[in-house]
Amino acid sequence: MLEQVKNIQDLKKLDIKQLPELCADIRQKLITEVLQTGGHLASNLGAVELTVALHYVFDENDKIVWDVGHQSYVHKILTDRGENFSTLRQKNGLSGFPDCSESESDCFNTGHAGTSISAALGLAKARDIVGDSYNVVSVVGDGSMTCGMTYEALNNIKDATNFLVILNDNNMSISDNVGSATVNMSKLRVGKYDRNKERLKKFLLAVPLLGKPTYRFLRWCKRRAKLRYVRNSYFDNFDLKYIGIIDGNEIRDLVYYLTKIKNNVTKPTVLHIVTKKGKGYLPAENDPENYHSVTSQNSISSPLDSCVVVGDTLCNLAENDKSVVAVCAAMTRANGLDEFKQRFSDRFFDVGIAEEHAVTFAAGLAKGGSKPFVAIYSTFLQRSYDQILHDVALQNLPVTFLIDRAGFVGSDGKTHQGLFDLSYLGNIPNLKIWTPSTYLELSQMITASVSELGPVAIRYSKNLSDAKRNFTGTWNVVKQTDKGKITVLAVGSRMVELALQAVADIDIEVVDVTTVKPLDDAFLYSTEKAVITLEENVISGGFGQSVARWLTSTKKRNTLKILGVEDKFVSHATISEQMSDNNFNITFIRQVINDMLANT
Repeated sequence: MLEQVKNIQDLKKLDIKQLPELCADIRQKLITEVLQTGGHLASNLGAVELTVALHYVFDENDKIVWDVGHQSYVHKILTDRGENFSTLRQKNGLSGFPDCSESESDCFNTGHAGTSISAALGLAKARDIVGDSYNVVSVVGDGSMTCGMTYEALNNIKDATNFLVILNDNNMSISDNVGSATVNMSKLRVGKYDRNKERLKKFLLAVPLLGKPTYRFLRWCKRRAKLRYVRNSYFDNFDLKYIGIIDGNEIRDLVYYLTKIKNNVTKPTVLHIVTKKGKGYLPAENDPENYHSVTSQNSISSPLDSCVVVGDTLCNLAENDKSVVAVCAAMTRANGLDEFKQRFSDRFFDVGIAEEHAVTFAAGLAKGGSKPFVAIYSTFLQRSYDQILHDVALQNLPVTFLIDRAGFVGSDGKTHQGLFDLSYLGNIPNLKIWTPSTYLELSQMITASVSELGPVAIRYSKNLSDAKRNFTGTWNVVKQTDKGKITVLAVGSRMVELALQAVADIDIEVVDVTTVKPLDDAFLYSTEKAVITLEENVISGGFGQSVARWLTSTKKRNTLKILGVEDKFVSHATISEQMSDNNFNITFIRQVINDMLANT
């Protein structure tokens, strides 16, 4: 069936009886190709029927905003990109998230959670201003309902028209299943109920004296009945029409409800559906967390990564220090905290996808005498900049940030690159920034941070070096020379390794920069060599510019060349491809060295 459906026009030609077969074909395509390319598997398997139903019912000019966007693969397949789906997350191929530059069918770029209702509401308001008439749909996973932005958007949604929020609930974390009574009431509400209610309201309000109090009394009765029987007062508080709970993997029900909502409902509406994450692929159904995102079948896994070191080190610390606590934002396993959660459950806090709350919550823990470790990926930590600055650093509280996935992140692409943390953290007073390049340094930094009286950010990539270099608080010289005229200051494991490879047969010094803030003043004062800084971060506001400021302020005249990422967003590709494309390669480093030697 999928061979007949290349785009939305083809989909709309099908009879509703053919949609289950189409869904089965799409699900098989997802399983086959995502296991090969890598990507978000379980979430997309659960959203097959929903996506098909949305495009079957709504028009091509209607706007669908996917929260996070990791569940948009079926949307891509149905919007002229099915034939290129095997290029997913590969260089010059399809993005793993909605991307407006990729297709006009993607109406808003997404990649982080909790943004879709705000963006969709903006689209709806802009539509009304210009007098257009398309529908706007926000597809939100239940995990995104923990985001502060989601609540802020709901609080602002009251007067929106032609606006639908679909709550895709795959583990019932928002509402209890209230059974058939809710389903029956939903069928009543999405028929002619909405229009008839408006007619009755206008009629009653036009009746002299008795009309207005009668309308108020009826409205009070209705709300009391809803609170007692429907149990959706959460959405009622935002003045949203609530419809649900319905089976989100039953295509005919979805088409029915979406059609009724599109044609009859005028006020902002929430359609609450329940889907099975990983549906149709037994391993993903049984372990949806592990199959949330899968790696390519061609990838090579390492027996050790940063997550293992973080988990082991924190558990060892917590064993002997009851003040040690761990905080994360909905990514327990990905941050290596599974064992900590099991062994020290009273000192482990997963706050959901709420990075801002996680940081201020940790500040409160620190103020109360605990030693909190906040484990959040680089790309997600940037969401909590104000909390780091205002609630942690301003009070100089001893919170340690464990910042995984720093630098290039490969196939997740633009929305997930960890290329900004040195810049957005580097200008915060009181905050120290440590940058391990080895697993041993990472473990020792975590241990050392317990004794710090103020905040520390430990920034690292997933895979580090096995080298046995210790963390002493000063920079490690990993290749020393007395006669060489250049020293390379490299930040992080990949940069140290690249520098060592580039100067393997040249008399050039290589330094493992373990502390970006504060800088190693003693080393910088002592060296008279020309300096190359090498960092997996944007140049603007990064380590290299910190060195430049230091040299200027001390009136040292070392020649300086800053190497980093230019002022741009880096698209999806392999990490090696991203590094090469951004001049992090041996050929370019050697050319820079030769140019400096020629002018020294």
